Amino acid sequence: MKKMFGVLASLSLAACGGPQIETVSFKDGLPSQEMAKLEVPTESEQRINQGLAHVEQTLRGDLSRTWLVTGGTVLFVNGVTLWTLGSLNFVAGFEPTSDDGTTAVWGPHTNDWEGTTWKLTAVRTAPNAFRYTLEAKARGAADSEYAAVITGSHTVAVDENGKAIKGYGEGRFDIDYDKAARLPHQDSKKGRVSFHYNRQSPTAAVTVDVDLEEFVNDASRPDTAAYRYSQVPGGEGSFEFAVDSNIHWFDLTRIALERWSIKSRWTATGAGRADVRATGGDLASPVTMNECWDTHFRSTFMDGNVASQLRWGSESTDCAIIGASYSTR
Repeated sequence: MKKMFGVLASLSLAACGGPQIETVSFKDGLPSQEMAKLEVPTESEQRINQGLAHVEQTLRGDLSRTWLVTGGTVLFVNGVTLWTLGSLNFVAGFEPTSDDGTTAVWGPHTNDWEGTTWKLTAVRTAPNAFRYTLEAKARGAADSEYAAVITGSHTVAVDENGKAIKGYGEGRFDIDYDKAARLPHQDSKKGRVSFHYNRQSPTAAVTVDVDLEEFVNDASRPDTAAYRYSQVPGGEGSFEFAVDSNIHWFDLTRIALERWSIKSRWTATGAGRADVRATGGDLASPVTMNECWDTHFRSTFMDGNVASQLRWGSESTDCAIIGASYSTR
């Protein structure tokens, strides 16, 4: 799914028993790209991309492969997040077609080069809260053909005096790939992805949750993936994700999907660890792998429960974080 846009709206209510909440404008009611952006300790994005090309060649002292996989997954999630929220903020730069203080509408607008007509509707549900829908249809199609491609809600954070903290807040948005696939020049992807983010202030902990369902090759059951991110600004953080994948892809007699999960944790210095686990499918018992890295993201410790697993280092002396913690996703 590419090149779509979106934005929001506003209304006023008095807070009972406390300070009156500031009424936020439609433009300031939009979630910013930074609000749902995932960040991991890294020296550069380029280094992640270069390292991913050699992820299978890790030895002690090489770039940690689990850190590289973590960083690569973060880049993927950020791509979807930043495109969606960037589109919403782009539209917010234009004047709405209508705005009665409670509901605002942008469009209809047609991109001739894309062959798509879009319309964004935003509804204020509180002085600092909004609900929005981005609809689209093929150019020239009846209005009954509009499909809600992106839906979401956002609440702007406020301080103890009820004043809006612009650029921060909590909300969610969903992308419906089935509906996007009906539009001209769009991917044929089927399924949906849901985002929930919470970033209340510059110093508050950040959380971002992403859940994906995708139907591949007309399968009756979707492949699923879950991503969970938490970070204290300038401090410790964690990122875990889980996907369904066949560990025995080379064996046509074992086609069941296993659940793969990685939970990465790091300190304020960037040193950290990842704990990997695969369960279910054709596995008789869980498979685990554990790796630690230093402040330069180089592997210092490797262990696992498979006999053929490469091992090096000592957890007690070579890990900034002691003790495995596996994802429950």
